[in-house]
Amino acid sequence: MKKITTLLLTLFSAISGSAQQIGDGLAPGISNYTGAINSGVYSGFNAIGGIPDTSHTWNHLFVIRHGNPNNVFQFELASSYTENDRLFFRKTSGELNPAWNELATRGTNTFAGNQIVNGNLVVSNSSPISVLEINELSDSRPLEQTAPTKSVLKLSRNGTANYAYPENAEFRIGHGGPGIFGSKLDLYINGGANTNTIPDQHAMTWNYNGNVGIGTTNPKNKLDVKGTIHSQEVKVDMENWSDFVFKKEYNLPTLAEVEKHINEKGHLENIPSEEEVLKNGINLGEMNSKLLQKIEELTLYMIEIKKENLEMKKRLEKIENK
Repeated sequence: MKKITTLLLTLFSAISGSAQQIGDGLAPGISNYTGAINSGVYSGFNAIGGIPDTSHTWNHLFVIRHGNPNNVFQFELASSYTENDRLFFRKTSGELNPAWNELATRGTNTFAGNQIVNGNLVVSNSSPISVLEINELSDSRPLEQTAPTKSVLKLSRNGTANYAYPENAEFRIGHGGPGIFGSKLDLYINGGANTNTIPDQHAMTWNYNGNVGIGTTNPKNKLDVKGTIHSQEVKVDMENWSDFVFKKEYNLPTLAEVEKHINEKGHLENIPSEEEVLKNGINLGEMNSKLLQKIEELTLYMIEIKKENLEMKKRLEKIENK
């Protein structure tokens, strides 16, 4: 595109500089854009082989042809009379009538094929809505699916053996996931065919209900993590704590009652059973509170046993003295 823009600027500068009129200054009309066309400016009416923009029956056509009449090398630039300013170009060689390529338009630009930018891409927009929008075209895929079939955004790097990261490492943002509404955001990481046996490794899902999943595509809570969490500190907000055990009105179970509950239930009272833990897991804050309750009860038992031991020791001393 840069070369084409430079060519057009040079051409228009030359025309403006010499201020030379082409013919009578009026573009002749032609009805066929196929085959060899002599250099010049034309107006086309419902032309055969015309540009894809059919919003108007008339087109502007600019042609530069090779100086050798036996050659059909041509550069063609065309646009509709409509004020949408859609601009199309093509270059011919052995193929007389290749497809038109859209170059630019004053409004929305739609390009066919891969668009490659060699260099930096700067996106600037004064709109308060967004600076960059990347939208996926709608398709007929079912709403219920566990992974996206195509990415909304894909960032990749072709690595080499000289770098620590693998070849074809990529970061993809797609949408899909289970549920009627799918997910707002899915992050996938591909470690490359040489180092990662899983082509699409799921990293994170953010659902429309606000739940975030790491290692899972269907989070049921505000944060679901399938795997190990390594942290320097975990802080849990609590509403109640277990110091009620030390209050005078607390009814401390007797050891006989504790033994009976263990024999009948197979676990301590107010502590979930093995079956419950394996099925539902545990609430970290609640479980810490329950464990502390048992520790405080054990402390009271030990204090009571200590008092009994001291009383027994005194009795023994009295017996020995007699």
